[in-house]
Amino acid sequence: MTSTELNRPVNASAGEEGWGVVDTVLEGLARQGRSALTECSAGLFANLAGSSADSLILFGAGPLGKFTLAGLRRAGVEPKAFTDNNPELWNQSVDNLRVMPPAQAAEQYGERAAFVVTIYNGSGVRRQLRDLGCRAVIPFAALFWRYSDIFIPDSGLQLPQTILQSSSEIDACYEILADDLSRRELREQIKWRCTLDFDVLSPPSSPRNIYFEPDLIRYRDDEVLIDCGAFDGDTVRSFLGLPERKFKHVYAAEPDPANRIAFQNFVGGLPDMVRRCITLWPYAIGKQDGKVGFRVTSTAASRIDKSDYYEVECRSLDSLLQERGLTPTYIKMDIEGAEPAAIEGAAETLRNAMPVLSACLYHRCEHLWQIPLLISRLAPEYKLFIRRYAEECWELVCYAVPVSRLA
Repeated sequence: MTSTELNRPVNASAGEEGWGVVDTVLEGLARQGRSALTECSAGLFANLAGSSADSLILFGAGPLGKFTLAGLRRAGVEPKAFTDNNPELWNQSVDNLRVMPPAQAAEQYGERAAFVVTIYNGSGVRRQLRDLGCRAVIPFAALFWRYSDIFIPDSGLQLPQTILQSSSEIDACYEILADDLSRRELREQIKWRCTLDFDVLSPPSSPRNIYFEPDLIRYRDDEVLIDCGAFDGDTVRSFLGLPERKFKHVYAAEPDPANRIAFQNFVGGLPDMVRRCITLWPYAIGKQDGKVGFRVTSTAASRIDKSDYYEVECRSLDSLLQERGLTPTYIKMDIEGAEPAAIEGAAETLRNAMPVLSACLYHRCEHLWQIPLLISRLAPEYKLFIRRYAEECWELVCYAVPVSRLA
């Protein structure tokens, strides 16, 4: 793609030449229709794996590796082994699958198995495996396309032909973004998600700035932060480390019991004057008040799940904040796919208080364009930005910033 094509102006009506965002970044592939995109996604894994498509090694025995293994078993596929850089796992079993040292796995299977990298931010591991002599090294996204009926859309990925169906929404999202970096990120994300071509992606921003992007936001001394999806205190830890670390109060919502204990242990080690300014709520955050099913994992992946038997109390921010007479200045949402519902449940707060909002976009592929459009519809005065803090499509955040808070 030429730089002229990549920077071609795009508008919601697709322009006089009929170009839209999807059409532009896919260099006409979208014009060939769903059949061309379907063929591309269906055949990618086989093309990368070659004759090794039926013999798999999974690199990464952590949560993503376990998720991949469970899905493959549902499809009737049993990998040969895990491999992992953690020596404590070597020669052990994870979910009844042996874990091999990478060098041993490469020596034994490098020429006759497909090594699927089942970790996020996997570029370093892909290089490692190639350096070890592995012939077929494949990102997990290509495997998920191959078994799309099992892995999609819960993996945060989507088939390209489905993305094509949202072309008009993507165009509309492109138009409302406030800067060139955001529009570039949207273009690159669409192309990567439709082709899995890693070369189209610009380097990510520094992960230490996630949720609190200093190039976008001017901080206040009396900040009132609402941390939705507080996990073990990782966001509060980052917030306290900001150069402008003066604040009024932090209210953190975390429904997972084990995560709350970890959060309380973290806060317990803070100075007393800081500790008194942090409040922990045991709530899930959503569109309305009530009980919801919740999948407890004791990790950052705990989430609302209607099919789960474990129930927690869910609160809308509008109801919760009004009840307590609170006016937030900053809201962060990393709630494993519940962001759109939580944003709708905060509509009055966004319109009336105009806090900075940082909301994750990567838990569902369509959130990339749907969440900015939703914020714009609810509170059109915001300036909207997209920033990414990891490889591929992970740690992708939408910032809604009032003009008065722009850096």
